[in-house]
Amino acid sequence: MAIPPDPIEEVLPAAQGAVMAEVTRVVKQDADKSGFVDPKMTSAPTVAARQIVELKVSKVLFGEWKAGSSVQVVKPAGAYALRPGNKGPFLLTRVGDAVEILGAYGPDTYPEPLITQTATRLGKK
Repeated sequence: MAIPPDPIEEVLPAAQGAVMAEVTRVVKQDADKSGFVDPKMTSAPTVAARQIVELKVSKVLFGEWKAGSSVQVVKPAGAYALRPGNKGPFLLTRVGDAVEILGAYGPDTYPEPLITQTATRLGKK
């Protein structure tokens, strides 16, 4: 059975922004250190490598980013990998000079209405 994502109330407070965006390209992907995985397995304890991807922002739910802009972001090593064409809401935060994606399960983890409702409740603009 899959592990459910963290509750949005635990993830969103760390977000400095949320955008609706599409991955336009993978700029860099670290080497995969998870080793061989049998292709017949339906789930395996693997970790997808850290990536730097470019997002094309279509809508800003809150935060400093602008609709129509492109932003390079870090997708930390985790349970999923991104590829061009992936789209949906992304929760973002600044870590030093980098912008990082929050959440462990990709851009379709939290639906847009849930993000906007929770952001409003937490006073995020």
